[in-house]
Amino acid sequence: MIKLGRYSFFFKIMTGLVVVLSLLGTMNIIQTRIVMNKLFAEQQEKRGISITNILASRAANLILVQNYYDLHELIKDTTVNNDDVRYAFVVSKDGELLAHSFEGGFPKELLTANTPDNSAKYHIAELSTEEGVVWDIAVPVFEGRLGIAHVGMSDASLRTILQGTTRQLLLETLAVVVLGIALMLFYARQLTKPIRELVRVTSAITKGDFTQRARIETKDEFGKLATTFNSMTDYLDELLTELRNKEEARTHLLQKVIVAQEEERKRIARELHDETGQTLTSLMMGLKYLANNCPGNSQFCHLEDMRMAVKRTLDEIHRLSVELRPSILDDMGLVAALEKYIGDYRDNLQVDVDLHVSWQRNERLSHEIEVTVYRIVQEALTNAAKYAEAQNISVLVTCTMQELTVIIEDDGVGFLVGAIARETVAGHKLGLYGMYERATLAGGTLTIESTPDIGTTIYLRIPLPEVIV
Repeated sequence: MIKLGRYSFFFKIMTGLVVVLSLLGTMNIIQTRIVMNKLFAEQQEKRGISITNILASRAANLILVQNYYDLHELIKDTTVNNDDVRYAFVVSKDGELLAHSFEGGFPKELLTANTPDNSAKYHIAELSTEEGVVWDIAVPVFEGRLGIAHVGMSDASLRTILQGTTRQLLLETLAVVVLGIALMLFYARQLTKPIRELVRVTSAITKGDFTQRARIETKDEFGKLATTFNSMTDYLDELLTELRNKEEARTHLLQKVIVAQEEERKRIARELHDETGQTLTSLMMGLKYLANNCPGNSQFCHLEDMRMAVKRTLDEIHRLSVELRPSILDDMGLVAALEKYIGDYRDNLQVDVDLHVSWQRNERLSHEIEVTVYRIVQEALTNAAKYAEAQNISVLVTCTMQELTVIIEDDGVGFLVGAIARETVAGHKLGLYGMYERATLAGGTLTIESTPDIGTTIYLRIPLPEVIV
């Protein structure tokens, strides 16, 4: 079955027109042939009956005087002067052949092929011959008392007329179809022109170009549709502009929030390192002095235990300071910061973490991209430690001249990405939401693939601006 859904509206119109015109032309030809065949058959029958009656009336006198020579000439004249007469013959009342028009011998089967009742004016029998259908018309001579006259009428002229008429009708139908196609081609183009215009504008809108408008000036339904469509496009353009402005404002605000967050992290890290760290260091020195000068047994004063507790607190503050804002990221760049962080992560959590770096650029990345990548890797590894129960983690960093790619893969418990994504949109998973937002603000994309009981893979891709040498 032909599926027209994939073809254009114009093609469907033209195909429908050709089919309708062809069907009408074919039905017209068939109906005309039927009518003409019936009409010509009736005319041929009447003409054959008339010729046979004339032959029978003229043959009556010749049979009475037994002038068979003139009877033979009469039959000959009948066949010569009438093209449709294939043969003629006369038989006596006893069935004896008196005269015929056959030059090669009379076929005996014709004597019994058509035997009319003497009370009937005529009798017609349809005979199938090598030349086609022949109507054998029998008319009694002098009410059958002198014999019967037979005339064989051929349908050759009828077939010739029908063939000629059919050929003429085919040519006329073809001309009408061609003319109809030409006219419909013109009108179909005019009819589908508004549709093509609407398709053009719709295609432009789907590509993000909301400046296009449908240029249809007609007052019909297409014109009204174009007016409504343009109004809808204007509304969508205004709505899109408003949404774009809001998104730009949100992005700008979010960038400021992240920058402020990083600055606040840096300030807190500096204060922890400088002020709190120095205070705790001084406290340790004081405790050590007291322990050395403690009267009696120093263990009785528990000063050494207190000093070790302060030392552990100082180490923890140092670790928090580094996680809040690693100075190595500002001083030595992304790769060194990742190596340091993953080394500490491996030592503290006893998790096997592999870092593979492929770097093709000589210059450092922008500060924003370095911070983005560092925070995303940090969040991913933190989630792996908290929720994934992973034993092996692989971090692959690839930096080309065009793109920075980070792949983080673990063998943890995994999760259903769809369910977590819905919680992320709802604001319940702020860590993942922050990863998505940071990637978007850096002009990149973040993709998470996870299978329960198999593991999780995070893909980060950030396009990089070309370096002008």
